[in-house]
Amino acid sequence: MLLPSLFLLVSMLNLTLIVAGLKELVIDELRGTTRDASLFFSIEMAAYIVFAPVWGLLSDRAGRRKPLVVAGFLLTAPLYWAYALVQDVTSLLLLRFVQGACSVMGWSTLMAMVLDNTDDKRRGRDMGLVGGALILGVSLGAPIGGYLSRHLGPRAPLEIAALLFLLLGLGSLALVEPRSVRVRASLSQILGTLKARPRLLLPFAFHFVDRYTVGFFVVLFPLYLGSLGVHDPAVRGRYLALFLLPFALLQYWTGRISEKTGAYAPLFWGSLLYGAVLCFVGYADLQLLWFVMVALGVLASIMFPPALALIGELSEPRTRGSAMGGFNLFGSLGFAIGPVVGAWAYEQRGFGFAFLLAGALEIAVVLGAFALLGLDLARARSAREWSI
Repeated sequence: MLLPSLFLLVSMLNLTLIVAGLKELVIDELRGTTRDASLFFSIEMAAYIVFAPVWGLLSDRAGRRKPLVVAGFLLTAPLYWAYALVQDVTSLLLLRFVQGACSVMGWSTLMAMVLDNTDDKRRGRDMGLVGGALILGVSLGAPIGGYLSRHLGPRAPLEIAALLFLLLGLGSLALVEPRSVRVRASLSQILGTLKARPRLLLPFAFHFVDRYTVGFFVVLFPLYLGSLGVHDPAVRGRYLALFLLPFALLQYWTGRISEKTGAYAPLFWGSLLYGAVLCFVGYADLQLLWFVMVALGVLASIMFPPALALIGELSEPRTRGSAMGGFNLFGSLGFAIGPVVGAWAYEQRGFGFAFLLAGALEIAVVLGAFALLGLDLARARSAREWSI
């Protein structure tokens, strides 16, 4: 799993690689607005939402995933290189949508391919390795992109991304997918199988709210630190590192725990505690915030591997690509909605209410999942009694 995890880490760099130089590229060079800069991220999320399930469905229909992984990465490379030729905001945003569609073809299908290559005994640790790679890639993108933008110009991170995706595409030729999943499935078979497995909505819902809180943090947390008198970007970065480092580095070990306990317990209890701590972020002072951010990072590391593992546990091998596409669709949707709802909540009643709302949403999903599983167990018990 080390090679696919490395590929996922590198592919996630693109999400934040351009962050530090976005003002210089969109506003200074292309004469765009702050809204245009924010759309640069939103449009990529829109491409993920539209195309993640499409590529998953196609990989199930073909009975193979490797061709889509290779094609997705190789097509992304020249699209990143094309950013160097863009001279207006409209072209930039259109290119971003197409690039997002190709990028998600590579990394989302690769995630399904990883699930194909793991088994029940190692699924927790393998998903922890994958989850840690994803978060570490997102975390490293901003500082690396900032260094490149400062020394080589605002388009340099995009040119480096083109080279990285070219290497990913060539490297993906070495990936091996098991023959056991090379079964072509018709559209009706795929849809019928997914419909017969309603519990897949559980990891979808958890991934939606988890990515919602991440998107929420992107906008609200730096503003909250500013309201507490933190105006140094380096200090803000240290606070974010308190969250991101345990989130990324602990997932392999928390994934191993889920192998012993099952996926549901760490997912539910981790999410419940994460939501409770999140409720208090907007009321914490700078000293308390150090401990709060570490706690959030640790709890987030408990939640993510079992959510990924449940996709493998609850889906059939022949429809795993579609299931992973749905998982990433819900996650991208949460990431896109988080900043919008967070900004609205802040405008209504301030930071305290905004973080309280985010935490309450996380808790509500846990309670809803508890209720649905309890209902399923009651129905199963009743069915057994009737059969007797």
